Amino acid sequence: MPEEVTKKKIAKRWWSWEDALLIVLLAGALYLPGLARIPLFDRDEPRFASAAREMLVSGNFVVPRFDGVLRPDKPPVIYWLMDLSYKLFGISGMAARLPSVLFGTLTLLVVYWIAGRRFGRATGLLAALMLSVAALYFAETRLATADSVMIFFTTVCMACVWDAWDAQPSVDGVPKLRPRVDQLMESAGGEILNESYAPVQRHVSMGVVLAFWFAMAAGIMTKGVTPIFVLSTMLALSLTTGRAETVWRDWWQSPGLGRIIHFPELVYGLIRKGNWSWWRRLRPLLGLGILLLLVLPWFIAAWNATHGKLIEEMISQNLIKRTSSGLQGHGEPPGFYALVIWAIFWPWSILLVPAAYHAIRRVRGKLVMSLDPSPYQFLLAWVIPSWLIFECIVTKMVEYVLPLFIPLAILCADTLVQSWHRMTDVLAPKWFAGARWVWMAIWMGMGVGAVVAGWMLFAPHHPNEFYHLIPLAAALIATGAAGAISWNRPAWPYVTVLCFGLTLMIADVSTLPSIKALQISREAGQQLRRLRAEGFELGAVGYTEPSLVFYARGHIDLFPSPQAVLQKVPFNTIGSVSRVIHQRYCIVADRRDMNYFKQHHVHYYVWDWFTGLKMAKGRPVRITLLTNVNPWPKTRAASRPANSR
Repeated sequence: MPEEVTKKKIAKRWWSWEDALLIVLLAGALYLPGLARIPLFDRDEPRFASAAREMLVSGNFVVPRFDGVLRPDKPPVIYWLMDLSYKLFGISGMAARLPSVLFGTLTLLVVYWIAGRRFGRATGLLAALMLSVAALYFAETRLATADSVMIFFTTVCMACVWDAWDAQPSVDGVPKLRPRVDQLMESAGGEILNESYAPVQRHVSMGVVLAFWFAMAAGIMTKGVTPIFVLSTMLALSLTTGRAETVWRDWWQSPGLGRIIHFPELVYGLIRKGNWSWWRRLRPLLGLGILLLLVLPWFIAAWNATHGKLIEEMISQNLIKRTSSGLQGHGEPPGFYALVIWAIFWPWSILLVPAAYHAIRRVRGKLVMSLDPSPYQFLLAWVIPSWLIFECIVTKMVEYVLPLFIPLAILCADTLVQSWHRMTDVLAPKWFAGARWVWMAIWMGMGVGAVVAGWMLFAPHHPNEFYHLIPLAAALIATGAAGAISWNRPAWPYVTVLCFGLTLMIADVSTLPSIKALQISREAGQQLRRLRAEGFELGAVGYTEPSLVFYARGHIDLFPSPQAVLQKVPFNTIGSVSRVIHQRYCIVADRRDMNYFKQHHVHYYVWDWFTGLKMAKGRPVRITLLTNVNPWPKTRAASRPANSR
């Protein structure tokens, strides 16, 4: 008898420790290499890393500041996590990036859990593996920004909402008697299933409720956008299911003009007959109390510390300006995300059209094999409303839609798995068979493009950097060839994950660290730290990249123009009576500002110079470290060339 009970428990447990270990090991192999060798990319990474460093140094963990100025961009959770990493591993770019790596890995495990419970172990594992190498997800999981942490908390919230949605005994008034995908998979494997196919869960535990509200609070305190994804999904589900479906049907059957006239009745009917009862399973009254208890203390402390200035700027910048104007030059028209998704979700964007068609057919029950439509309703409600909201917001940045990669990855994985088991035919058409050549052409284009770009940028003067691009280009082409050979077979996504993962590792371990042009801020910052130790105050004009502030490990005056430099920094001018200068400065200047100083006969000393790429503009730059006094002691003056003008 005990053996039979144990066998039943094992049979009910769909997940595997081996799967979780595989996901963690893959994430470690993908996300950890090169974290220390690749410098922080301007401009968001060093702003986050520097603000966290200033918090740690000052001991003020309430108000984030960058270079001494209030930073209202994000709430403090990401800075707290970076500070914890600094405490453990020291202040460095790698330590600043580790929270993103950790939470990006945890998100993969949550995806495995929520997809596997509803679509089967194969789909859960495949969704996590596919997400791990999706282009933008991979990039953001290695960056010292708030996005990876925010995605984790948002995904946990959505997992809890999905549990509450699954706890309904019926959807659209129809009892859940149709089988789910995972149940059919088990049936195909010979397991004995409950004939009624009743939902696995009817009760939402207190642990799920607490996890939801704690994750909601943490998401708000990380980036603030978590409620957009959660509430838009819950509203969409409530307004399109239950008795609200009849309201939609009646309104749609009205003639064209009648739809406009009766639109207010539609809104009223949807609200009155919407499917709202399942919200109670998340204990909203209890949850709001928890939410306020976790969020309000920081807002009150920040308000008191800055007399309301931080909170006012945060609301103005993140709520008003981002929605109504193109903040920081990132204003784009509606449809922007529909265009960029093909690049940022690569290589799985090639599955988006068949996956969307597959989900819609499952919801409408148009296939011969009828399945429970509620998982597909949930995934579509997760994607569509949030997508439309962000398309309407004027400020558009590619990372805004990153949380939607989770449902997209699950839908793509489910489409593949069901196709292998002949449960759907969306990948059977000839056009998808021919898409392998499009796939191959894109990979070859990326490989050839990397070689051509490397030749133009590095071959004449930096041949070693060009040679490091050749293995990357070869790996890109090999990934395309391997995918084309295994196209639309069960091995195809796994081969692509393996090959593309190796390609990304080559980029992180060999290609990017070898490009010296990316190291300009780190090299200049090391020299600035040395001069600061000798008593120099620091400033920058022209090249005012935030990474310079981080690597200098302290305050730098960022001047808007060379005129502003001359107004504050004491220089001697050629031809005038020399004066004794007591305030010693080192200024970082680019070529344009150097020309201005020469034209105005400013007497300066050159400490060092560096060449590289200005990442924010994507153009070559040369910067010079110049001082207003002789930086060399008399004992070393003879051994150091006099680079003074």
